Amino acid sequence: MPKILLSLLLISLLSACVTQPEKTKIPSITQDVVFSAPIQSTAISTTPWWLTALDARMQEHVSALLEGNLEIQHAISQVAIDRAKLNQAEAIRWLDIKGNAQSAINRNDSDNSDTHSIGVNASLPLDLFDRLAKSRDAASYDLAQSLAKLENQRLQSIQKYLLALIDGSEAVQLQSLLNQQIKTAETLLRLTEFRFSQGLASSVDVLQQREQLASLKQQIPGIALQQHIFGNLMSEFLGNTPTSRIKFPHKLPQIKDAYAISTPQQLLDHRPDLIAQRAALSAADQRYEAALRERLPSLSLNSSALLRLASGNPSAILGAAIDASLTLFDSGALNATIAQQNAALEQSGIEYLQAWLSAVRETDDLINSLTTNKLQLQNSNNLGQIAGELFEAAQHRYKRGISDYLPVLAALRSLQQQQRDHLSLQAEQQRIRVKLHTAMGLPVNKQKTFKEKP
Repeated sequence: MPKILLSLLLISLLSACVTQPEKTKIPSITQDVVFSAPIQSTAISTTPWWLTALDARMQEHVSALLEGNLEIQHAISQVAIDRAKLNQAEAIRWLDIKGNAQSAINRNDSDNSDTHSIGVNASLPLDLFDRLAKSRDAASYDLAQSLAKLENQRLQSIQKYLLALIDGSEAVQLQSLLNQQIKTAETLLRLTEFRFSQGLASSVDVLQQREQLASLKQQIPGIALQQHIFGNLMSEFLGNTPTSRIKFPHKLPQIKDAYAISTPQQLLDHRPDLIAQRAALSAADQRYEAALRERLPSLSLNSSALLRLASGNPSAILGAAIDASLTLFDSGALNATIAQQNAALEQSGIEYLQAWLSAVRETDDLINSLTTNKLQLQNSNNLGQIAGELFEAAQHRYKRGISDYLPVLAALRSLQQQQRDHLSLQAEQQRIRVKLHTAMGLPVNKQKTFKEKP
């Protein structure tokens, strides 16, 4: 028997050495790249960004979201599925014991006998070539991938929720500013109509003011609809139906401007989507190794015990054996499986590299967008100051009787439009900050379980 096993082993090893394809090379990550603009980074933190960058009330919103969001619950279910698959892959590597029982009664002219038996069969796979271990490792990386995807889903859900909150708050403030503009336009129209009645303005002037007023009023329904849509969106993120109206704050949420990392390389250990891609790559590598080992002998140790009682005559039978199997010819099926797993490994490596490049590009774009936004806000502050001074100067000239009230209203309208533009820039800054926090991922210690086999 040992000679037969040795012969099978030699045949399989020789076959594997002759036909084994070259393993694909996994793409390497560039280590010397930097972001094209500076970023304000924090010291190493042990808590998720929303617990440091948001105020207490917004943290309560996020906590409710993490509890009720259905996309997060779906990701949690996937973790449970992959954990069960890992337990299954682990279980088949160890002892399997099965029991059986049989009872037979024979009644005829030549044989009147009663036979009863009970037995136990035990089987233990001998994973000499780590085929089962590699399959188990692949399942463990699948679980690591689903855990990382769960964290990524939490980040994405928080981002969507906060962006909807910012958009809704912007719409509320925009409606307030628009109402002020409408009042100014109505006053300006009345004065223009009065000047027209005195022969000091033309009908064109009146029609222009009416057009301006109508244009402002036309924006009111759209802004109200935006508030409704953003409210429904937030209700959906919380796992609720839009039965109650969301009340948006009359002040934009403030997101702190300090981030978790400062280099593109750190994205690899902070972003859960990249950690998930790395786990997928490791799983593909283990499946390729498991496919290679399918060409080697499969060995198992089997034993059985049978207690038999035939017409009052008891007997016991014990047995043990080593089973071995080896595929000698399969028309190329095993080689095709190996080639498939090798191609899957190559594809997974490309996806990992592409995901990192996309993450670096996304983060770099956001950093530059934030830098540009800050410059725009500085210019907007200057324009707002000038518009305010112009309004005050127009008022001063009117009070001294140098000019009528039309320049005052024109200056006020310009100031109010500048306030709307400034509000849009402020809201965009908060949106960029939310996206940038999300792009940075989570603290390293939060992710450490994803870099190890669960």
